[in-house]
Amino acid sequence: MKKIIVAFLAVTLLICVEDSYGQKGLELTLKYNSQAEKYEVYAKPNFSQRNFLLGPSQITMVVPSAVSDEKLRIQNSDGGTWEDNSIVFSPTVNPASDYHGITTLGAKTDFIEGVETMLFSFLLSANINPTEVKLFENEKDPKSSAPGMKGGDFSNTINSALAEEYYIGNYKDTKVVLGVSEENKTKLMEFENENLLLYPNTTNEDFKIVLNGVEDFEEVTMIVATEMGREIMKVKGKKADLMEKTFKIPVKISSQSLVVRVKTQKTTFGKKLILDRE
Repeated sequence: MKKIIVAFLAVTLLICVEDSYGQKGLELTLKYNSQAEKYEVYAKPNFSQRNFLLGPSQITMVVPSAVSDEKLRIQNSDGGTWEDNSIVFSPTVNPASDYHGITTLGAKTDFIEGVETMLFSFLLSANINPTEVKLFENEKDPKSSAPGMKGGDFSNTINSALAEEYYIGNYKDTKVVLGVSEENKTKLMEFENENLLLYPNTTNEDFKIVLNGVEDFEEVTMIVATEMGREIMKVKGKKADLMEKTFKIPVKISSQSLVVRVKTQKTTFGKKLILDRE
């Protein structure tokens, strides 16, 4: 009997270990964009999935108490509409900091394994030291019961639409852009689709788009980003209107490969755009 129990426990432990190593998840990082003077929050998945349905989620920012006692003005990029809905200013447990819980009800999002996706960004006054702004750390930062936290749970949590937890921690941005690995280039290329044409597809500033397989009056969103996921441009409108426009890459962006993504209500597809500035 003891042997059976031991064997059962060993198998159960093995299954748990395998599940823990095979768990799909997302890590978060915060980057300071010195050119745009804004703070950008990115998610990096350990899996690839088109139209991943993100559910109600929260990402908490910890900022110096010198920041004005008001909501952060969030600029949305991916993962739905993010808003500053929970705030505690200078709690007794840590009066030098404010806590801002940025939440979303979720949306369909494309994830590529190992490739960062910017979820949202925000601005702070110029006199704030960027090194003093950070992501909440679930294991280290104050719990809801800590003095002055007012019972608020500011833990980071990334849920799927089925209420499955996908948040697995934070990682630090090295601030060094080393380019994209060949593996990630292949993953990015998998999102290429002949429904999107760019012309010219090598440019020093201007380009136009052609969309196939999309109704003229269908609402679409076009996003231009670097291969590392840093958003450069985001435009929304009807297909017919976007095809009439000429888009300009900001002069501050240097020569590199860019990724143009188009989102419709049904799908997402993309194409690489070469920015060549001599």
